[in-house]
Amino acid sequence: MFDAEAISQYESIGYMIEVLIAELLFLHAYEKRKLFWVRIPIATVISGIIVSRISYPVATIAIYRFMFFFFIIALTIAVMLICYKGNAFSIASSSIAGVATQHIAYKLMTIFNLIPPVNALIQINIIYRILTEVMIMAIVYVIVYMLVARTQVPDKGSIRLNVLSVIVILICIGVNRLVADTWDISPKLVIASSIYAIICCSFALSIQFYLHKWQQEKAESMVIKGLLSASEKQYEQWKELVEFNNIQMHDLKHMLNRIEKLADKEKLDIPDLTPIRESIEGFAPIVKTGNDVIDVLLRNMGALCRQQGVRFNCVSFTDKLDKFDSMSLYFLFGNAIDNARAGASSVSDEDKRLVDVSLKQFGDSVIIHIWNYFEGDITFEDELPVRKDMENGHGFGLKSIKVMVDKFGGAFKTQVEGDVFHLNIILPLA
Repeated sequence: MFDAEAISQYESIGYMIEVLIAELLFLHAYEKRKLFWVRIPIATVISGIIVSRISYPVATIAIYRFMFFFFIIALTIAVMLICYKGNAFSIASSSIAGVATQHIAYKLMTIFNLIPPVNALIQINIIYRILTEVMIMAIVYVIVYMLVARTQVPDKGSIRLNVLSVIVILICIGVNRLVADTWDISPKLVIASSIYAIICCSFALSIQFYLHKWQQEKAESMVIKGLLSASEKQYEQWKELVEFNNIQMHDLKHMLNRIEKLADKEKLDIPDLTPIRESIEGFAPIVKTGNDVIDVLLRNMGALCRQQGVRFNCVSFTDKLDKFDSMSLYFLFGNAIDNARAGASSVSDEDKRLVDVSLKQFGDSVIIHIWNYFEGDITFEDELPVRKDMENGHGFGLKSIKVMVDKFGGAFKTQVEGDVFHLNIILPLA
């Protein structure tokens, strides 16, 4: 049989290993350092040796045991800093989230072990306690990973919310550690303190991840609203310019007709006016969608693509876009084609510098398909693609498209096939 000191030592090492495994759940998205699979076992073994050498005596006062467990937490964070690249505070706060996960699992196990039949088994043989602990830890770790840790993005958290979360977790663990070290504690108090710890740690994880996500979405919503407001002002100015240009083009065409008739009547020799007519025709929409604003927008987007050496193909098999709000549709098309143009313009192969737009009516819906070649890596966050090399201030294009599609009651989907990016949008006509 093991004596009390040996059991204390094994429990300390077991606690360290449980915390390390929980921390790995939250650090899966971080970049690993070179020789990661060599670093982590060596660092873990060294940490285990350190813990075993300074493990507290059973009779030690509570405050010493309290500080000892905090030392183990600091040791596990050091292991993660050795093994992962990234902002040190971000790695530390993610590691503390792992500590909270371990604490939730441990407190659930504590409550579970108070059930009379289970308590009787673990009193008979320590193996039963180990199996129970492994089972509960595995279940909790999987649940937390699926709900929280899976969506972890390196260095993207709010510093203030992370600090608040870390403080809540450490205070919760500290208070529970002192309660656990109290002699002759009743089962009811054990259950109450365990439930308190589970609630506090769960709340802290919510602060660190879900509240940050809500805060980020709110900020992005404000940015998108600002972009939409700026687009409305730009659109009003641009609309006046288009109307003015249409009048001028109409007058020019009328004038050319008069010049040709006069020249023909008076038998005058005049220069060939065909190039001028072609220039005027260049201001005409390249497709007819039923919405004059979108027709001219597509024409201007084609001219902008040509300036950047990008071919712009556009076909329309519908004339029902007049059923939609022109401003919102302008914002949607503008962002979608801008994203495609930005991707295509960065392609080194000139033959692949292409943006293709097609519109067609299917039943009571309009289907918009935009595709382009691209180079580089694309990752997905919240089911939306994000380019890793995007500069600050970019990345709202597809989010703003989603806002507009939702406004129309439609749906959209993005798809990557090799080096081709597809954007499919369905807008109901009703």
